[in-house]
Amino acid sequence: MDVTVNEKPLNVPQELATWGEVLDWVETDHLKPGQCITRVFLGSEEAIHYRNQTVCATELKAVGEIHIESGDFDTVVCESLAELDTELRRAQGSVEEIIRLLENRHPEEAYTHLAQLLDGIRIFFSVFSEDLGWAEVEAGYQREAVSTSLENALTELIAAQENGFWVSICDVLAYEITPILEGWQKLVEKTRVRIN
Repeated sequence: MDVTVNEKPLNVPQELATWGEVLDWVETDHLKPGQCITRVFLGSEEAIHYRNQTVCATELKAVGEIHIESGDFDTVVCESLAELDTELRRAQGSVEEIIRLLENRHPEEAYTHLAQLLDGIRIFFSVFSEDLGWAEVEAGYQREAVSTSLENALTELIAAQENGFWVSICDVLAYEITPILEGWQKLVEKTRVRIN
């Protein structure tokens, strides 16, 4: 069983039988205070949900090689928030591009960008739905209200797209989706200020 943490090989005790046991052992005995796991590769695949109960129950012999990367927790959080801020800004730019494409009668290209935007919004929604210590009060963020607004906006957007009403698509993007993206960005900014 090959296990590495930041490319340093570790000798796994024989009594550890599952990935979850190895994970606990690494976090307890091998990470320094203030460090956290940033990436996990089980076999040749990156395991995004490596803390999932089913994944943790996987027998070591079925996992294969294990490669773990770790970093300073504060640095990881700051970098993650910076990346999230960048992606939110990119999504807002995408909204403007979709509207421009629709106004210039390029619906196929606009719908391709729209599909990518909706994938991003789905990811953003899952991130902001989690209670991760967001500075909600300072940002005036109301999770339930945003969830309802987003659900309504997406319903309108899908109906407008199905009917080919590009003006309605532009309106929903400009007046309903953009404020949600801006609210999320404000939430990230306030959270970054609070933790620095």
